[in-house]
This record gives sequence, C-alpha cells and structure tokens, in this order.
Amino acid sequence: MEGHGSRRPEEAGGRMETTAKLVDAVRVLVVRYCRARIGRRSGTYDIADAIAKDSCREIVAGSAGARALLAFAYDVTHGLVDDFHRTTAELPNPLSGLPGQQREIMVLRSLVGLSADDTALALGCSVQAVRLGQHRALTALRPARA
Repeated sequence: MEGHGSRRPEEAGGRMETTAKLVDAVRVLVVRYCRARIGRRSGTYDIADAIAKDSCREIVAGSAGARALLAFAYDVTHGLVDDFHRTTAELPNPLSGLPGQQREIMVLRSLVGLSADDTALALGCSVQAVRLGQHRALTALRPARA
C-alpha cells in the first residue's frame, strides 16, 4: 500500500518537466504582452521585462487556486501593466484610441500571437466576441478614404 508521498521518482520528474514547460510557455506570453503594451523605454525593454518578471512571480504564487492559468496570467499581467501606465506619461500609441476590450483583443491577437480561442479564454468572453472586437478595431484603425 503506497501513501501519497511515495510516488516513483520518474513520475515526479515528469510532472516537474511538464510544469517547467507550462511556466516557460506562460512566461513567453507574459513577456510579449508586457513588451507590446509598454514598449521600449530609453531604447531597451528593461522596464517591460521587469514588470513581466514581477507578473510571473505573482502568477506562480497564485496559480494553485486558479481555474484557468491563461486567464489568471492575463489578469495579473494586465493589472501590473495598467499600474505602470497610470504612473508614467503615455507615449502616442495608435491602439490607445480604441475602447479597452478592442485594444486588449488587438494586443493579444496581433502582438502576443494568441489564437481567437485563447484570447477569449484570457478575456473571459466568447470567440465570436473576440472576432467581432478585432474586426471593429481593425475598421477603426483603418485610414479614412479621401
């Protein structure tokens, strides 16, 4: 009869490897998101990368109780990036004229590279809402005909 603490070493190693791959995948998305929303400051991504690092720490610390890791990671990172923007002067950004949901859809789809399904999961909305929001955002960003 085996207790909970007597798992085979190869099982534990496999779980740790899977967890490490998942953390790496989330980290890549978090860094892309921070760099897309914050951009370069003084020619480097140092500030965006520092916020991404803080975000990853919070994600790892709080992910045990999270239902959907991608949605939790988005919530944490979005909050930290918004905090950064509240404390600094905004640089001109073509996406800043879009409503919040459309701006987030454009960042996640175009700059971070998430699928429509993953974007819907992160934002807590339907795939159809993501596609419609992206269409409206692209229409709004399109230059007016002369």
